[in-house]
Amino acid sequence: MDPTDLKQQLEAALAKHHGVGASAAVYRGGEVTTAAAGLANNVSGVEMTPETLLHIGSITKLFNTTLLMQLVDEGVVALDDPISRHLPELKLGDPDALAAITLKMLVNHTSGIDGEIVPEHGHDQETIAQAIPRFAEMGQIHGPGEDCSYCNTATVIAGYLCQKLTGKSWYDLVREQIFEPLGMEHAAALPEEALLHRASAGHFLDPRSGKNVRTTFAFLPLSFAPAGATLMMSAADLVTFCRTHMNGGVGPNGVRILSEAGARAMQSRTTGYQGPGFAGGFGLGWMLDDDGSMGHGGGGPGILSWLSAHPDRDFAIAVLTNVQHGMTIINEVTGPYLTELGVPDRGRELEDFAGRPEVPLENPSTVLGQFENCAQMFEILEHEGGYGMRLKMKFAFYDGITTDWMPVQPIRFIGQNIFLPRDQVGELPTAYALVNPEAGVPRHLAGMGRLYKRVG
Repeated sequence: MDPTDLKQQLEAALAKHHGVGASAAVYRGGEVTTAAAGLANNVSGVEMTPETLLHIGSITKLFNTTLLMQLVDEGVVALDDPISRHLPELKLGDPDALAAITLKMLVNHTSGIDGEIVPEHGHDQETIAQAIPRFAEMGQIHGPGEDCSYCNTATVIAGYLCQKLTGKSWYDLVREQIFEPLGMEHAAALPEEALLHRASAGHFLDPRSGKNVRTTFAFLPLSFAPAGATLMMSAADLVTFCRTHMNGGVGPNGVRILSEAGARAMQSRTTGYQGPGFAGGFGLGWMLDDDGSMGHGGGGPGILSWLSAHPDRDFAIAVLTNVQHGMTIINEVTGPYLTELGVPDRGRELEDFAGRPEVPLENPSTVLGQFENCAQMFEILEHEGGYGMRLKMKFAFYDGITTDWMPVQPIRFIGQNIFLPRDQVGELPTAYALVNPEAGVPRHLAGMGRLYKRVG
């Protein structure tokens, strides 16, 4: 593939969707093509290049799981070990649940731990180890192993376990056991390491001015690192990591960082997710779809990134953006490749999903109520002769986030327990489902990979 073509794709997507900058790497049939477009920072005016470091957000979870699987390879731990065996100091809000949670549940999102760790301090005030005592306040969204709900808290626990059992910091482990062996020269584990490279900053689209504004949060706090706070890299280096997993744990340079059995275990489905419009299920770390693809997305303050691979087609693509609404850009770039491969385009699937007709509800009272986790609260209510949903954030950890109730958004049901916003402009539709009924009343709201417990 001609890099000029990829660059033109990026430029067109940025222009169409009002982006700032983006970088991409495409691996196909033994060849890697890279390109970049736009700006790394719209205040300094620094241009984006293929070597520029961008945040990968929650794609970090794949690196974190790789570290855990290296411990499995070494015989230090087993996936079915209860976490209390290795972390007797760990306390959770539900002692019975703690006794039942295994290491596997930490990395396939089935632990049931209330999913969001939002550090209360700046990154210079709380380390990964210092965050662990705060988990004693965390309750359960569901019982261990009973369901699947995307969980940042569990990921941080897994990262803490890795550094405790090795006696090294999590950042050193990522650098020494993944970056360096694979020759990932354009990658940083700590914020200060980004200063050694050309690095990108995040941006938010201001709805009032219509302009992209640089974030004031360059990084989430360090204690959130295993879940996706600090790792930055080029799209090419991210694809190098991905190819390593596609090749059974052996990097493009011939260096093995993970056993073939470990790589295969990470890519084998262990659970499904009930909500619509998300990954079909999880392996260990990897999101897996029915079309044979594996991947992961990543968000953060003013960034959105995506990694996707089709091992059976010897294909992988990483698209990293520095705008909060970057998924529209990502889908614009990845769509043609997926079409060429003959696999479903998730962006188009969601658009088709949004085109389904509205259906009348047979028992409206069962869908009304409040649902929450430790970071967010949703309320489904009657609104303007129909139904609406409003959202309240419990923490303001991004630019523009308020802890007040947001305005009610009209919704329409396309099934008895499935709904989406009636008018969603400028981004792909987000669908929700009401699941796990008890006496006919759903106990959870499922959306964006997470479950939210009914509280009213």
